[in-house]
Amino acid sequence: ETTRPEYRRTIQNHAMPRGAKWKLSEIEPKDVRELLMAMRNDGLSTSMIRKTRASLSTLFATALEDGLIGTNPIRGVRIPAPLFEEIPDEERAKALTKEELATLLSAIPEDWHLFFEFLAHTGMRISEVIGLTWEHLQLEAKPVVKVREQVYRGKRRRLKSGAGRRDIPLAPRMAARLREHREAHYSGPQEPVFTSDVGTELIRGKVADRVLNPARKLVGMPWVSFHNFRHTCASLLFANGKNLKQIQVWLGHADPGFTLRTYIHLLDDGVGSADFLDDEVEVGPGPWSTEAPGS
Repeated sequence: ETTRPEYRRTIQNHAMPRGAKWKLSEIEPKDVRELLMAMRNDGLSTSMIRKTRASLSTLFATALEDGLIGTNPIRGVRIPAPLFEEIPDEERAKALTKEELATLLSAIPEDWHLFFEFLAHTGMRISEVIGLTWEHLQLEAKPVVKVREQVYRGKRRRLKSGAGRRDIPLAPRMAARLREHREAHYSGPQEPVFTSDVGTELIRGKVADRVLNPARKLVGMPWVSFHNFRHTCASLLFANGKNLKQIQVWLGHADPGFTLRTYIHLLDDGVGSADFLDDEVEVGPGPWSTEAPGS
């Protein structure tokens, strides 16, 4: 179900404008080739073309199963070669330096420091942080975050893969701050750890609009997204001696090859300690306001 809206969006954005008058039973492989080549000529990335092909392939496979068409016109149609050398998506992933992270955090309202520092400490996806509840946060002996759920498009869901289910160690000072946060905001084991000002579940878009976007604009880092905190965590882990297997487990990647392509190194097994993160993730000096716009 989480994939269905992505397929729909891709088809609506890229296939429908070019094939609005198509009938399923009349589409041939040459039509698909022309569509993918038109996307290539428009400058769309190989990643987007591949995603569109995958979405259409699923659509036609279903139509074939339902007897609406006789053959799948996607089968055998290849992705057209790039018109110029592309930078792989993995290489576009940009991590904040320690100085950039400190500068950005200094422009974020103080009430939100813990939330964004937690993103950089854990490398969790924003959907996982929004979905984190108190029952999955162990803050006493050997503090860890038990990543078990996510909130996707406003709905709480179990993680899609076994690799996503993981325990991430917490640095001592981060654990202490979370204990203070718990004393002030705890309302039950199944309630969110991070909530809005009125105690409701966070909405990703609103946090971006009210907190992250104004801060990144203020410090001149328009490229920063929630996912950059995840890349920053991976960068800090590698810089402090963690190996590929440790980082694969830490970030919840199903494929170690993906971690390798993205972050290079391949070393030993195990997760190790998070103690060093207290010194790596900190708020820098800055003259900016500590009030979130619109608050």
